[in-house]
Amino acid sequence: MHDLNRRDALHRAAGAGMLAALDPQAQPEPSKDEQRKLDRKSVLAAGLTEAEADCWELAAELAGKLFELPQLHPMDKQEIATAIHVIQYRLLSRPTYRKYKDAMKEISKKP
Repeated sequence: MHDLNRRDALHRAAGAGMLAALDPQAQPEPSKDEQRKLDRKSVLAAGLTEAEADCWELAAELAGKLFELPQLHPMDKQEIATAIHVIQYRLLSRPTYRKYKDAMKEISKKP
């Protein structure tokens, strides 16, 4: 029986990758506009309001534009990512906080 070596493993993996790339049922990558629409639908389904979803889109656009700027310091990308994640965190927490406030109103009404 043939022992599998690194060269054979690499050859087989490359062959499998080529077959996957040539798959006629493979879906093409969605356009940036389609990705943006899907992202918006997803955050709306998660409970964000239309205005919050607008902010979500603006944060993504801001991040993209900031990453296109020339790097001035080695930590630029990390600090931008951290700042955008803070904004995303604040937006994604809003639906939960609304539910919490509504629950408090309901519970306080009950004897």
